[in-house]
Parts: sequence; structure tokens; C-alpha cells
Amino acid sequence: MDENNISVEEVMKITHKSREFIINAIQQGCFPGSVAISGTRRNVHIPRKAFEDYMNNFSKSPSEQLIIALLNSLNEKSALKKGHTT
Repeated sequence: MDENNISVEEVMKITHKSREFIINAIQQGCFPGSVAISGTRRNVHIPRKAFEDYMNNFSKSPSEQLIIALLNSLNEKSALKKGHTT
């Protein structure tokens, strides 16, 4: 693998995911800049820069806004359920 690309094995070590998971993520467009080439064997092209940018900008913890939105949604659902059961 040249310095401009990262191997699936390297991605597996970094993300702690299986080969199948990585290749499926690429096919579903979850890894920006990555390309899956169809054939008898699935081959992938993962640009190192795009992968590093994705991983460096990937937030591992939810933002405060997201947490508040989720709690509000759960509270609304709970209120609706209580309204239907009384």
C-alpha cells in the first residue's frame, strides 16, 4: 500500500472493527473518499487523508445539544404514552 492510501488492516486496528464491517461501511458510503470495486472479490480504495480527516473530526461523545434533544424527545414520547393510558 502506498503512502496515499491506508489498508483495510490498518483501519481495522485503528477502529477495532472487523474486515467485513469496514468493507460494508465503505460500500454504504460511511468512509468519505473510499471506493469499493465490485468483482469476484471485494476490493477497496481508502485514501489515507480522507480517513484521517474523518477520524480526527469524528466526535466520540455526543454534544450537549444532542443530549438535550434526545431527552426532550423521550419526555415528549413519555407524556404522549401517559396521555393515552389515562
